[in-house]
Amino acid sequence: MARLILQTAEGTQAIDLRPVNSLGRHPNNSIQLLDKIVSKEHCIIELRGDHYVLRDLGSLNGTFINNERVRGEQGLKHGDEIALGSTRGRFDDPQGQVHPQPAPGWPQPPAVAAPPPVGVGAAPPAQPGYPNPFGGFTRASSSPQLSPAYPVPGAPGAPGMPGAPGGPGVPGAPGAAPAAGAGRYPDANPFPPPAQPPLGPGGTGPLPGGPLSALSRAQNPHMFVAAGTRIDVQEQARQIGTQIAAVDKGFLAFERIATDQAQLRADYERLRLSHELSREIAAERDTTRLLEKILASIFKFIRADRGVIFLRDENGELTPRAMQRRDGTTTPISVSSTILDHVVAERAAVLTHDAAMDFAASKGKSMILNRISSAIVVPLVAPLQHNNEVLGVLWLDSEMLAQFQPKDLELVTSIAYQASMFIEVNILGKKIEAEIVSRERLRRLLSPNVAEQVINGQLEVKQGGQRVEECTVFNSDIRGFTQMSENTSPEELVEMLNEYFEEMVDTIFKYEGTLDKFMGDGIMALWGAPVQHPDDALRSVQCALEMGEVLGKFNRRRLEQSRSPLAIGIGVHTGPLVAGYIGSTKALSYTVIGDVANTSARLCSVALPGQIVISENTYAKLGSRFETQELQPAKVKGKEKPLRVFNVLRERPSAQVPAQIYVAEPTAAG
Repeated sequence: MARLILQTAEGTQAIDLRPVNSLGRHPNNSIQLLDKIVSKEHCIIELRGDHYVLRDLGSLNGTFINNERVRGEQGLKHGDEIALGSTRGRFDDPQGQVHPQPAPGWPQPPAVAAPPPVGVGAAPPAQPGYPNPFGGFTRASSSPQLSPAYPVPGAPGAPGMPGAPGGPGVPGAPGAAPAAGAGRYPDANPFPPPAQPPLGPGGTGPLPGGPLSALSRAQNPHMFVAAGTRIDVQEQARQIGTQIAAVDKGFLAFERIATDQAQLRADYERLRLSHELSREIAAERDTTRLLEKILASIFKFIRADRGVIFLRDENGELTPRAMQRRDGTTTPISVSSTILDHVVAERAAVLTHDAAMDFAASKGKSMILNRISSAIVVPLVAPLQHNNEVLGVLWLDSEMLAQFQPKDLELVTSIAYQASMFIEVNILGKKIEAEIVSRERLRRLLSPNVAEQVINGQLEVKQGGQRVEECTVFNSDIRGFTQMSENTSPEELVEMLNEYFEEMVDTIFKYEGTLDKFMGDGIMALWGAPVQHPDDALRSVQCALEMGEVLGKFNRRRLEQSRSPLAIGIGVHTGPLVAGYIGSTKALSYTVIGDVANTSARLCSVALPGQIVISENTYAKLGSRFETQELQPAKVKGKEKPLRVFNVLRERPSAQVPAQIYVAEPTAAG
C-alpha cells in the first residue's frame, strides 16, 4: 500500500494513502498540516489507475516534488520528496514505479492508517518509538496534524549538521550549551516550540521555483490553534474565522515520552498545580478572590507576562475583574478587542504564536502598541446552562513570539472550564439570594396565595404598567396621629405603628388584597390588581369592616396598658387605572397610577373617625349586601362637582333558615 511519510516535531509519521487524500491547514482535510505557510486547501493526492497523482490546488506558496514546483498536477513515483510550505514528506510505494532513493537518513517507520477527518471517529492509538537515523529516539505521532519541523538537507538535524550522529549538539540537547534566553522564568516550560528550519538547500535560501518574500509571508495566513472548533480563514484578506481544531493536545502517550524524564517532570508539575488550583478554588465563594487565585495559580506553570479575567457585568459588557503581571506592577493591561470579540463570538479558545500577523485583518495595531506577541485566550462558558452562555474570558499574553505550546492551551482550557463552573455556581448563589429577598418582598406586598403565583411563574410581574378597567383602591389613615406623635417618644411611636400595621395587613391579605404602600400612618391597598376577582369591591368593603373589629381588639389592649386608643378613617373608590411595577431595574415598586387612586385618598381625608366612605362607583358594585348611609355630597380636591358618597355601617345579616325539630314518636312501651 502506498504511504506518505512525513517528518514532524513529534517524530516521523507514515500515513496510508486512500484513493483521494486532501492536504492542507483546514481540519476538513484528510491529512491536516499545522504549518503556518501551508494553504487552507493546499493539494490533493489521488489514485489514477495504478499510480498516484499530486494536484496542487493553487496554493499560495506552491507544492514541490524533488525541488521542482508542481504546475497543475504531476505523477508520483516511489521515493519522491514532497515539500509543502515548511513541511517535508516522502512518497513511499514499493509496488509502484521506482524513483531514485532520497538522501540517506530517511527513517522507515511502521505504517499508520490515515485517520478519518476531524470529528469522525477517534484518533488512532499512539505507535511505539523507533530509532531515528538523525540521532536520538523518534516517537511516532498518532495525529494527522503536523508541525513544520522537518529537517531538510543542510538544516539542523540533517546528516552532518548539528544534532546528527557525529555532528555538534543542538541547543537544548543533553550536553549542549543552553539556548539564548533560557531561564527567563524559573518555572518556564523546558520544552519551547521547535525553531523553524531553513527553507532552501543548506538552509541558506528559498525553495527553488518559489522564492518566499517578506511580502508573501505577510499575506499568507499564519496558523493559530484553538480548541473545539474549525477554521475558515481567507488566504489573501487574512480574515479571522473560527480556529483550527487541535486534536493532538500536546500531552503525548506515556510510551512516547517514557524515556524523557525532563518532559515527564514538567508535565507532572503542570498537572499537579492544576489539581491544586481545582481543590483551592472549589471552596471559594467570593468571586473576586476566586479570580485572583485562578490567575496566581496559572502564572506558576504558564509563561505569561500578563493575565486578565473578564466577566460580564449587568449590562452584558465584558469588564476586567482580576489582573496580574509577572513583574508585579499594577499598570492597567490593554488587550486586543479583535481577539476578545472573536473568542466570545465563536466560543472557542485561541492560541496565537504571533498575534500581530495572525490577526492582520485588524491591522494588528493594538497588538503592536501593547506588545502582544503570543496569547492564549479562552472563553469562560457556563457549563450548567444549555445555551452555553459566555460568562467571561480568560486572557494570557506574552511579549515573546511562540511563547505558549498546545499543551499550555489544553491546561488553560481545562482550568477555564473548572473556573467557569465555580464562577457560575457563585453567580447562581447570588441569584438565589436575590430571589429569596424578592420572595420576602413579594410576601410582604401581596397576599400569600398571590405571592405564590408570582413565585411559581403563574403570574408575571415585570417592569411597566398595564391598564386595569376596574380596580378598587383602599386608603386608611389614623385620626389625630400628628398630635399623638408630639406627645409620644419616637421609639414608642414606631412600636405602636408596627403592631397596628401587622394587624391591618393580615386583614388585607385575608381578603386577598394587594398592599400598595405605607404612607406615614396611612395604608394603601388594591383589589383588582395584579389579580382580579369578580367581587373585588365587595372584598375591599368587607376588609374595611373587619378592620374596625380588629382595631377594637387592638384598642382594648392599649387601654389595659393605659394608652390612648386609635381611630381611623377609610376611603374606597372603584374605577379604571394603570397598575404595574414602576421604578428602575434595581428598585421596582408595584403601584397604581390614575384618578381612582387620588379620589380614594380624598375620600379617606373626608371620612370621620370610624367611617368607611365609599364612592358611588363602589356603592353600585355592592348591591344590597351592606347597610349604608348616604352622606352629604363631598367636595374633594381636583373635582369640579361634589361627589355622591356613602358610609358603610355594617353587613346585612343573611336570612337564616330555622333548623327543623324532630320529635320522636312515642313507643308502645311509652
